Amino acid sequence: MKRKNKKKNKIFFITLGIIAITIIIRYIAIYISPAPISNQPDGIEVDKLRYPITGIDISRHTGIVDFQKIKEQFNDTLDFVYIKASEGGNLIDVKFETNYINAILNDIPVGPYHFFKFNVSGKRQAANFLQVVNNRIFNLPLVLDVEEWSNSGEQNQDKVINEIRCFILEVEMKRKEKVMIYTNESSYQKYIQGNFDSNKIWICSFSPQPKNLNTWTFWQHSHHGKLEGAEGWVDINTFNGTRKEWNQFLNYKFQKSPGRS
Repeated sequence: MKRKNKKKNKIFFITLGIIAITIIIRYIAIYISPAPISNQPDGIEVDKLRYPITGIDISRHTGIVDFQKIKEQFNDTLDFVYIKASEGGNLIDVKFETNYINAILNDIPVGPYHFFKFNVSGKRQAANFLQVVNNRIFNLPLVLDVEEWSNSGEQNQDKVINEIRCFILEVEMKRKEKVMIYTNESSYQKYIQGNFDSNKIWICSFSPQPKNLNTWTFWQHSHHGKLEGAEGWVDINTFNGTRKEWNQFLNYKFQKSPGRS
């Protein structure tokens, strides 16, 4: 009887040890081992001969960003960066000022975006965004981020479209430049399509090509880019055009910025 108990105890402790080792290995793999560097989206390969321009967008959730280290992974040329400036009626991204200054110091074309909340008036949100961007001149269009993610609850479609319109009209009037709209495929069809035809589109799509659009200017094709120099995940984006067209796009935007002839 004692031998059987000893044998059972031995098996129990061996099993316990195996479980403990497995847990430790999984912890190291998830939390300690560095994530692989990848600027390609999961399951989607973007033809960089056709779309050579690559950029990222970031917010406070990205954590500390070292643009110089990131540029090194793109042959010392990161084509552009979009930085979250604000959200809703009063939220200001705490990393906006730092990210903006560091992007400029590293000679990276930069633009700001505002995350739109469906339950706050468009005019109030425009005031928040305009206060943050102030009189800064950006290389890229100002962006309004419209998506149902983080906008919970039943929404009146016509009301949301009207508030989006109020935001855009207010910003375009004050800044004297067009607003570009960031959205995903479902929100595009529900709120944007047929309502804002004069505004350029930055589409989020995880299809091999963005669908159901006549045209798009930027394409966000990954939420899980992991780059040396960025603490957290970064979104990876592509411009719809050649490098020559990209340079023309930047020059046109700069010439149309406030205070420029």
